[in-house]
Amino acid sequence: MQGQESLGTGTVSRVPAAGMFQLRLMWRLAEKDLKVAYRSKQTFSTTLFFAVLILTTFVFAFDPGSRAIREATPGILWVALIFPGLIQLNRSFQVEMDEDTLQGLVLSPADRGVIFLGKVIASWIFLLIVDLLVLAVFLVGFNFSLSQGVLWVVLLIGLAGAGFSGVGTLFAAMVSGVRTREVLFPILLLPVIVPIIIAAVNATQEVLVLEEIRFLSSWIELLVVFDVITLAGGFWLFEYVVADR
Repeated sequence: MQGQESLGTGTVSRVPAAGMFQLRLMWRLAEKDLKVAYRSKQTFSTTLFFAVLILTTFVFAFDPGSRAIREATPGILWVALIFPGLIQLNRSFQVEMDEDTLQGLVLSPADRGVIFLGKVIASWIFLLIVDLLVLAVFLVGFNFSLSQGVLWVVLLIGLAGAGFSGVGTLFAAMVSGVRTREVLFPILLLPVIVPIIIAAVNATQEVLVLEEIRFLSSWIELLVVFDVITLAGGFWLFEYVVADR
């Protein structure tokens, strides 16, 4: 009985240890991607430049002080936030493909769902940094003052970025071995992220333009549900997506 008890205790103690190992591995994978992005700087500068270029085009094309363009600013902001993210996510597996290390990563002892979450965390942090810089340019370009509504927009960027990174990482892995992935990736991704765009634009319209929060909680709930579904689904499906790598 004592042997069985000690065996059971040892088994229980190994479960948290395995969980901590998976968490450390997940962060190591995210840290690796962030270091690659920081050292190369090409992806970051390209993504940020494209986003600022979109905002600058709208600023000079329309009068930022007019009522019509002010009502359209939430859509303009999310165009500048979403489309540059397509560039970054499309390249999320580029290093592994160029150096032919994706197969080694898949064959490692790590749970493939953990690999997926590590890639998602790296993409989410990268997008969050870029999007906050884009938001700052947007506020200056369209003459928005710092207010409580801006804090709500930051929350929306974080929630939308999580779901966007989740589904984007899954599709990026799916098309990573396809030659036409630059064209195929946005075709697959854009229809799926329609709920994110609708919720984010409408919520931004409320807090930034109308300055009210009547339906804000509903839009936030939609983003949270989308995040949970995409992250859980990606965690489960990633194993099958990379099975033939």
